[in-house]
Amino acid sequence: MCYDYKRLNNDIKILTENYPDLISVFSIGESVMKKEIPCLSAGNGEKKLLLIGSHHGLEYLTSAFLMRFLANYTVRLITGSRYFGHDVNALFKKITLYIIPMLNPDGVDIAVNGIDITNPYHRRLISIVGIHSFNQVWQANASGVDINHNYDANWHMIVERPAPSKFGGPHPESEPETRAVVDFVRTSDIDMILAFHSQGREIYYDFDGMTAMRSEEIARRMAEESGYAMVQPTGTAAFGGCKDWFIKEFGREGFTIEIGSGKNPLPMKMLDEVYDENAKLVLAAMEEI
Repeated sequence: MCYDYKRLNNDIKILTENYPDLISVFSIGESVMKKEIPCLSAGNGEKKLLLIGSHHGLEYLTSAFLMRFLANYTVRLITGSRYFGHDVNALFKKITLYIIPMLNPDGVDIAVNGIDITNPYHRRLISIVGIHSFNQVWQANASGVDINHNYDANWHMIVERPAPSKFGGPHPESEPETRAVVDFVRTSDIDMILAFHSQGREIYYDFDGMTAMRSEEIARRMAEESGYAMVQPTGTAAFGGCKDWFIKEFGREGFTIEIGSGKNPLPMKMLDEVYDENAKLVLAAMEEI
């Protein structure tokens, strides 16, 4: 079974009801189709780490990973046990952890469930994109904009019209999902971002020759913990993305994490395979922040 917006909200409900003193949830904004974009928080430390999943519709495995990580992190807090050797109670006091598990809920639902021709948003999408098979190709939002090319970081057109992927929108931050993230980051004084994508088992840590002071050092630590490769992005992966904007605007450490390997969408059964390596990567970032 794939991981769509309904399943995400079910998991959020379970976590927040079971651990109300440890986890809170709030909305950072709405998608094109007026779905609330949830953000969960845990911890009360001075340092602020933001984890983001599912910029892209087919990459819902990142959402499933982030929700499992938060659940396991919380259990370790309650039991007082170490998590891959890390003292999570110390991390909880040091760091406020924010997780936006599914930034692009419309795109994920299209990728998982396909198009509903009775839905006016979907009918509009068909009219502007002109394709009729969506669930194995859809990466964009419900306006046909690739959110991870919609940030103000060397933004420019890759393709010139709405499409399953690579259309960066009519201008930077044109999309409600993008604006929700940048507004939240600007008002919350985030110290570090990890934006999770699939696939490639890689860590991107720079933008246009710019890196924050400790980016390479932290990327190396995450690579050691996860077995992932440190890579400098090229081509369309080198601009317009979330970590690119964060590095450019704030000069702080931003990373793109490409989980797993294969062809998108990675199967849900791969979550067990990729979980440990990515949990270790996140915990390493928490220690280094």
